[in-house]
Amino acid sequence: MERKERIILALSRLVTIFITIILSTMLIPSIAFCHGWGGYEQGAKAHGFGGAFTGLADDPTAVYYNPAGIVQLDGTQGSLGFSVVNIKGEYESAGTSGIDSAGEKTDLENQYFFIPNLYVTSKINDRLAIGFGEYTVFGLGFKWPDSFEGRYASGGKDAELTTMTLSPVAAYKVTDNISVALGGRVERAELTLKNNIFLAPGVDDVGLKISGDDYSIGWNAAVLDKINNNFQVGFCYRSKMNHSFDDVDFKFNPQIPTLGSIPVGLTNTSAKLDITMPQYVSAGLAWSQGPLTVTVDGYWWDWSEINELKFKLDHPVAGSSSVVNPMKWDNTWTWAAGTEYKVNALDRVISLRGGFMYEQCPTPSETVNPAGYQGDNLLYNLGIGSMIGPVYSDFFITYVYTKDRTWNDAAGKVPNPGGGPITGEFKDYRSYLFGSNITYKF
Repeated sequence: MERKERIILALSRLVTIFITIILSTMLIPSIAFCHGWGGYEQGAKAHGFGGAFTGLADDPTAVYYNPAGIVQLDGTQGSLGFSVVNIKGEYESAGTSGIDSAGEKTDLENQYFFIPNLYVTSKINDRLAIGFGEYTVFGLGFKWPDSFEGRYASGGKDAELTTMTLSPVAAYKVTDNISVALGGRVERAELTLKNNIFLAPGVDDVGLKISGDDYSIGWNAAVLDKINNNFQVGFCYRSKMNHSFDDVDFKFNPQIPTLGSIPVGLTNTSAKLDITMPQYVSAGLAWSQGPLTVTVDGYWWDWSEINELKFKLDHPVAGSSSVVNPMKWDNTWTWAAGTEYKVNALDRVISLRGGFMYEQCPTPSETVNPAGYQGDNLLYNLGIGSMIGPVYSDFFITYVYTKDRTWNDAAGKVPNPGGGPITGEFKDYRSYLFGSNITYKF
């Protein structure tokens, strides 16, 4: 087959699969759960390594982890995967508000979330490869029961950020050892915040729901250097994503323009919100010797981009033209390490994996709130991979332990039936994840 025909055939396959990606995933916004709003549910094999995959990047999920690695993949390959997440946790009141007594506990509502991913890569020739991916990077989702003491804080009943990213990439082998890549990202984001508003004793609470969606574009670049047959290093940069939510809905239930002769001004309106999702960088090492592979990664996140959530209201609410939620997040580091050992069993090669990740939380003590993970995360991961029929199948399970965090800041100093500040501790947070990817070579 001539070179031109190979390129046309590869592109036609990619276009077909890319259309399938759009049709099958545009209706499935995804939620990722980790520190801040960032997550690592982009691939089962990488999860088995604890997320340390930047320096290895040897399956189609490299489109996300390090697109320079797709030149390692032969032919045209597609990978379809998912993660299922279950989160648990509780809040223990300090009793300062007067709503709950000291030591009273409230559990997070039991939640399950489904996070899909889909990738396709094609090697055009010995030096050039292209690919597409659908995955989730940013997101959170926490729901509290109606009795939760913090229901009067912003997002104190329900807080969700759902995102989905489509990413085309191209990689080129500059030398026999070094490959580089460049790609684009189109990200869809949906934001929902729910809380109660206290008006006066004897008056029913008003429910507030804030919701909106937006699209943004960004880019990424990567390098992979195969230093020798046993050792390679990788680097990947992802640009910031500027989201401008131009039509955010503020909906009150019920609407209350006045309370007797007192103007309250709780009526529905629209608003604008600008959020900058951070740039972030990952660097990784991978060492292999025979059946053993060891990987190490470091991620740097520029969370200081998120200083506040400022909603600019089209019509005043309670006399105010804006609603501001201070964030003041700090930049963070995430560290990950993983290992794989291949064994011959059951008439096949089976890859056994294990990994660990430590994530710093970007939330400072002065802006802790009920709407997400508020402590550092420790992720313990196990994975397995092997050929099953015509596809290579990867599976993983993950346990996430989140450090306890005290809540005693301005977010809890809101009007409430008890009259005092809402303070307490978010504790015993833990998450359970499992998932799989199946990869097929065309």
